Amino acid sequence: MPIRMTEPPGTAGQDFLRLLSWVSPAFPTGGYAYSHGLEWAVERGDVRDVETLCAWVGTLLRHGSLGNDLIILHAAWQAGEDDGRLREIARFACASAASRERYEETVYQGEAFLRAAAVWHVVPPKAALAGTRWPLPVVQGLVFRRGGVAAPQAVLSGGYAAVAALVSAAVRLVPLGQTDGLHALARLESVLAQAAAQAARQTLDDVGGACFAADIAAMHHETQETRLFRT
Repeated sequence: MPIRMTEPPGTAGQDFLRLLSWVSPAFPTGGYAYSHGLEWAVERGDVRDVETLCAWVGTLLRHGSLGNDLIILHAAWQAGEDDGRLREIARFACASAASRERYEETVYQGEAFLRAAAVWHVVPPKAALAGTRWPLPVVQGLVFRRGGVAAPQAVLSGGYAAVAALVSAAVRLVPLGQTDGLHALARLESVLAQAAAQAARQTLDDVGGACFAADIAAMHHETQETRLFRT
């Protein structure tokens, strides 16, 4: 069941509207500036069409960083209003970043998400947040929980935002047409649903991965001569 908000009072419809705002590409996290290493993968030719894009993103969901983020988001949702536990999860998520660019990507977006979500009065006071860096999936977990979003929808929504961002980046980088981008989103729906369901059964002990090419892509990105994205 969704968690009811105490301030401000909301209805199921209002909770859903908030969620739409929080996963919208227009939500000011700066997500449009990051490619999660995809820019280097496109330059290398590893991602060059819908087929290779879906293989790349699908593997990240099953065995890599995107799947890990779903586990972390779910753990943060479960922590509820336990600020001490949320700090532990945030530190763990920071330590799990495979490279400096991955760390900066998740922290800068997470802290931007916190500032923006404060409009809805669903974030802890600044004193409770000070002294810790806040990765995006941790922030999504705590905001979605305090904003009335049930756990399954919270995990799916965080995953969808990440997948949609990568598809949008690929549309610009490959480049792909808008229709091809939609084909990729449609093909990745079942993969995301499976990854979200699995994340709900896992704990932080299950965080790990075997997507070495994607991790290396993120590390090599900063050496590219021409870059459109920050990562």
